Amino acid sequence: MYAKLAFRNICRSLRDYIIYFITITLTIALMYSFLALGFSDDIIAMSENMSMLTTGILALSFLIAFMASFVVRYAIRFMLGQRKKEFALYELMGMEVKTISNLFLIENTIIGCGALLFGSIAGTLLSGILNQVVKNIFETPHTYHISFSFQAWGITLVLFILMYGFGILHAAKVIRRQKVVELLYDNRKNEEYRFKTIKKSILVVLISIATMILGVVLLAQGLQIQTNEAMLYIGGSCLFLLVGVYELHRQLPALLYQFAKRVPQKKYKAENLFFLGQIGRRIQSAGRTMAIVAILLTISLATMFIGLSMGASYKANMEVYYPYDVGVAIDAPLTKSSMDDVITFVDQRCEVEDSVTYYLYDVPNEAIEALSLSDYNHLRQMLGLSPVSMDSNQYLIHCDTWNYLDDIEQALEQQSEIIINDRTLTPIETPILTEPMEQYQMAGTNGYVLVLPDETAQQLSGNKIRLAMKLDSEGYSELKGEIQRFLNSDDWFPGIQAGYEPPERITLGVTVKAWGVANSLTGFTAISFCGLYLSIIFIILSCAVLAFEQLSAIDKNRKNYEIIGLLGVSKEKQASLIRKEISTMFFIPLLFPLFLTVLLIASTQVLFGEVILQKGLILLYGFVTILLFCAIYLTYFGATMFLFKKVILRSDIR
Repeated sequence: MYAKLAFRNICRSLRDYIIYFITITLTIALMYSFLALGFSDDIIAMSENMSMLTTGILALSFLIAFMASFVVRYAIRFMLGQRKKEFALYELMGMEVKTISNLFLIENTIIGCGALLFGSIAGTLLSGILNQVVKNIFETPHTYHISFSFQAWGITLVLFILMYGFGILHAAKVIRRQKVVELLYDNRKNEEYRFKTIKKSILVVLISIATMILGVVLLAQGLQIQTNEAMLYIGGSCLFLLVGVYELHRQLPALLYQFAKRVPQKKYKAENLFFLGQIGRRIQSAGRTMAIVAILLTISLATMFIGLSMGASYKANMEVYYPYDVGVAIDAPLTKSSMDDVITFVDQRCEVEDSVTYYLYDVPNEAIEALSLSDYNHLRQMLGLSPVSMDSNQYLIHCDTWNYLDDIEQALEQQSEIIINDRTLTPIETPILTEPMEQYQMAGTNGYVLVLPDETAQQLSGNKIRLAMKLDSEGYSELKGEIQRFLNSDDWFPGIQAGYEPPERITLGVTVKAWGVANSLTGFTAISFCGLYLSIIFIILSCAVLAFEQLSAIDKNRKNYEIIGLLGVSKEKQASLIRKEISTMFFIPLLFPLFLTVLLIASTQVLFGEVILQKGLILLYGFVTILLFCAIYLTYFGATMFLFKKVILRSDIR
């Protein structure tokens, strides 16, 4: 009996359930598809660090379930509001409150199970696409295939039960506490709002704008600092931006409403008085809702853009970080012959096409290390770069770490000559070269190195030794671990240069391009997909909240539109008023998040566009971010507009 009545009620109230059903279905689909990706054996096997993707997606899924539970609660409260009069009639006819509550629970359970079913099917199809995308990133041969992950579905089911059960139980509690009179006359209540004076509202808006500007300034400052203090600046920036966005959107609707009321030529023009009345009745809840949505949209857009662009930076800069097939860096005064055994060890596994063993020399009274010209040109030759020539009294600086370039240029402008062992050296015509030569690993932690003529460099102390190799093949990622184990084994017997004492502690580093590429792609995949996952869900939840906010007023608005219809306002004018009302509620919380996102994209392009993403991908991913967001946002806007018009302009259908 309950089931039959529940199905009938669902069919009769399909309009109320449709956006709710779509939101839950999309959430389940995305949750399952990303979890399936994280638990895919094929994906995990691509890299030794791919487990970070699984961990990130799993952690985000619990966060998303927690956030979605509030949206589910909000949606169920909305549907409860639409059905209060119906439940009151059930109660007047003698039906027990417990029975009504059980009926509502059965209805929502059916809706939830349907969303779970369709979400699982859509998620299964989407997981195949995501699997293909990841395999394409790793340039792995692939074909589209559908597979079902019981592990991912099990976690999705648990999260669904938690977030859905939370909302249903709350609704049942509300039903049992409501009185018949409250149910019958709830929709006749008008929202009351005590407006601040215009002066106070303007003051709050100005303070909010100033707070956001301060947040932007702190963000720009933090991005230019290369110390741990940068996180304090960035954290403070995020706090100021979010507080500013919230307060601005909480006050803006009320302020606009007050301004509009004080302009008689606008207030009494055409149907503006009716429009202002519509907005004024919901201004309190609208302000808070738009403020929360604006924060969620700001976080979503920033997360999506940062995730895509920073993930892409991993992929775009693989050649920068790993220009040599194999590199060995040892901070100890070893003999060059000590590295011959390392070359032989690698050659037995992957044919070594070329190699160079060289020293990094200490420069007296200078915080920079030196490299001989012949070794430097050998390194350039291995990378296919043209050699550099200089006189015996010249030098150059190689720096491929972008954040040191400005300081080096300023230092050269102030003092270009250097003195080494009573010899004065001047810079060559192009004193700074910036080609990727792995100075992060091969030149210690400085990221820059002084290149000197051979006779000058060899007079200095070579306390650090480096080895770079070019392989005939691409190598393999496991080679890094094999080299490290060899260097730490008893099979390697390094020698110390004459006149040097062995250091107490030796710093040793190994780079293998194949390993670096695999892990860079892992970083790209993890950051991009986790950012995309979180942001899309947040956008869907934000749009759902806005849609429910509008749809919750349908029944009240329908009567108002019926009245103006009787007064002679045409259906076309009513449709125009509906578009105006819905657009106001949807696009006010959109303006500043979009503005801040565009500002973030522009700032990132100016500050890092040529150094982090040398292929100009910042603007591309910024465009993708805005395009994807607009697609989701406009879909919910269009659906809300359609349902609103369908009910109000064709009120005879119910």
